[in-house]
Amino acid sequence: MTLAELSLLSQVSVAMLSHIERGQTSPSLKTLERLRIALGVPLASFFVRGEARSSRDDLVVRANHRSRLQFEKLGLVKELLSPPGHSCLEVIMLVIEPGGGSGAEPWTRNGEKAGLVLEGRFELTVGERICTLEQGDSFQFDSSQPHWFRNLAATHSKVLWIISSDAPA
Repeated sequence: MTLAELSLLSQVSVAMLSHIERGQTSPSLKTLERLRIALGVPLASFFVRGEARSSRDDLVVRANHRSRLQFEKLGLVKELLSPPGHSCLEVIMLVIEPGGGSGAEPWTRNGEKAGLVLEGRFELTVGERICTLEQGDSFQFDSSQPHWFRNLAATHSKVLWIISSDAPA
């Protein structure tokens, strides 16, 4: 697929795609979502692989072999906890720096999202609802609703994040 073809499918400019391809910029969460949909792949396919390569038969992801996506500008790291490519289900650990989050723009995705706050204090906005969650609190919502999140703690927050997509991964 050419950059021009991917640009048409993803609504991401050819210039931006070229910068991403050459490692000159890191894509935003929104850009990754557009690329994921255009390419028909799970979000997990964009994660940097750990030392061990996963196959569709893998059941376990070792802690020191987790794939990671780092969003420095957002103060956010996503670690893939589930083996990639298994189903429409992705399990991710969010590590959010103080003041970090998903960004200013709301996010949507067909399916459902759920999670558990493992450490810290986390603000989740879904539609018009703003929820403050503490360690041990959990949530679940229809992810086609506009949503975003941010860390309210003075230290990093960790959130177990579960994504169930309507489209096959």
